[in-house]
Amino acid sequence: MKVSYRIFFSLLIGLLILSGCTTDMKEIQTLNYATAIGVDYKEGEYHLFIQLIDLAAVASTEGQDTSPLTYVSDVTGPTFIEAFFRVYESGQNRFIWSHMTTILLSESALEKGIENIFDGLTRYYEFRLTPWVFATKEPLDEALTKLGFFDQTSLETVLHNPQRLFEQSSLVRPIKLNQFGREIFEPALTTYIPSVAINKDHWQEGQKKEPKLALNGAYFIQNKNYKGFFNLDQIKGLRWVATETKRASLLVPSKEDAEFLVVLDHIDTNIILQEHHGTHKFLVVMNGEGSIGNELAGLTNLREMEQETNESIAKQIQELYQLGVERNIDFLNLEHLVYKKRKEEWEQIKNGDFLDGDLLNDIKVDVTLLHSGAFKNKQVQGNE
Repeated sequence: MKVSYRIFFSLLIGLLILSGCTTDMKEIQTLNYATAIGVDYKEGEYHLFIQLIDLAAVASTEGQDTSPLTYVSDVTGPTFIEAFFRVYESGQNRFIWSHMTTILLSESALEKGIENIFDGLTRYYEFRLTPWVFATKEPLDEALTKLGFFDQTSLETVLHNPQRLFEQSSLVRPIKLNQFGREIFEPALTTYIPSVAINKDHWQEGQKKEPKLALNGAYFIQNKNYKGFFNLDQIKGLRWVATETKRASLLVPSKEDAEFLVVLDHIDTNIILQEHHGTHKFLVVMNGEGSIGNELAGLTNLREMEQETNESIAKQIQELYQLGVERNIDFLNLEHLVYKKRKEEWEQIKNGDFLDGDLLNDIKVDVTLLHSGAFKNKQVQGNE
């Protein structure tokens, strides 16, 4: 009997606990899981786009033939926070913000200023500081509703998983909100946000064009001020000086007159501050290792191929620097190096025009080509 009473009271207590919790419990499918936020600014108001993904589509089972559902809001307000709270007016259910992995900004929002947006995103405890930050010239609602391949959700696009592509081809390094926040408030530092566009030409499903998101350049910001957009071709030299670069390809000597393709997957670049007759000078030193992708002109002299590669990379870095001089944008962050190494000297020059055509003293590139393509176990022998 004692055992029976124990079982009875255990069951009774369990039922009381369960009945007491049911009023506070919510089924996960009834909640709004925000996965991205888009911010635009036009006609004096902030436009806020919240991306919601159907969780059933994310965990789709084999044989499901329905397209994944994506909802995107479009609410406005005189400030970012006001627009943000207006989302709740038609939200239908509680929002969960901790699953957000992307922030997409319009060009006009960057021109208006990033501080208001950054302050709003970092004040609420449920927002994490790890979403990826992108910008675009496209309509934000269109960009946020583009799907991945095979009708996968928008979570399987470059907006939510940029590192996967970056490890294969390092065009523009992705950046998270916490790193972006550090860099926009760092004195004398020029930071940048990857730009995405809707590419309507590269892919098709059967005979039907299939628009997909694609990287197309970057937006640059210095001292919290928007400096402009540049496409991939204009900033092709940036990958050689970005410390995050994993793997990059290069047509040598140029895309217009290519002789061979190289792929570099070990890149180490240092920019050295030098003293030269009382003025600041800078030396760029880059070392790299890679492979020969293909030989378009039938070249066989490895030493000549390495030399041509060195010259091509040095030329791209030099062109990036010259573009910065013309547009007054410190792509190489030379002024920031002065700030870190010689702060007292920087205090004297910080309010003036730092960049000029003579700051870059030299560019030294030393690339070693170890093998040819897939034959990684067969090292190429140099011809003297």
